[in-house]
Amino acid sequence: MNGPRPPRIDKLDVQELFTTPVWIIDLASDEHVPLNRALKAEIERLLTPRPKIPLGANWQTEQTLHEQSAFRPLRDLADMAAKGAMRWLGLENHPLVITGCWANINPPGAHHPRHSHPNNYLSGVYYVQAGPGSAEIVLSDPRPQSFVIMPGPKQFTARTANSRAIDSKDGRLVLFPSWLQHHVVSNQSQVERISIAFNFMIPNYTETASAPMWKGNVKATSS
Repeated sequence: MNGPRPPRIDKLDVQELFTTPVWIIDLASDEHVPLNRALKAEIERLLTPRPKIPLGANWQTEQTLHEQSAFRPLRDLADMAAKGAMRWLGLENHPLVITGCWANINPPGAHHPRHSHPNNYLSGVYYVQAGPGSAEIVLSDPRPQSFVIMPGPKQFTARTANSRAIDSKDGRLVLFPSWLQHHVVSNQSQVERISIAFNFMIPNYTETASAPMWKGNVKATSS
């Protein structure tokens, strides 16, 4: 006996809403090898003599590397990436400035807990020395309810996972919205992981971008 006839569907449409862009740029080896060599030498100079830190912790420089001439090539690369991201978003009419830029040195066993970068618009990291088998950067799903119910799928995909790991790689730059929470798991290699992080913000935001996006519709009334 035949079952009931399924309804005729005129159209089926699935719309994926509120995507979160992450930009990944890999420099060619002949570009990043000399660049990373110079950056690493300057970072070592800044950290000599090395300060003492607890086991599992990491070193960080001051957040003013973008103001130093030795880091100008990295600043130019970050600027180029940020301008490209703003064009992709259709926001190229809003200029950005670097508000902070600093180096992270993660010895074996060191990690970064989950965090975001408040009061900035875009954030990024560039890998000077990733090291063999060193940790990835893990980006968390910004939707709080995505962690409430997680039925096991046949295979995790962008639609079913609540985090995304991006491999650290020499010469790789990763750029993302500053509000996106992220963390780096423990460095399991025997080589220090060296990266440079940076933040971008729209200058004079209250004067240039925070005004209401709508206009009132006031109608005069007669008595």
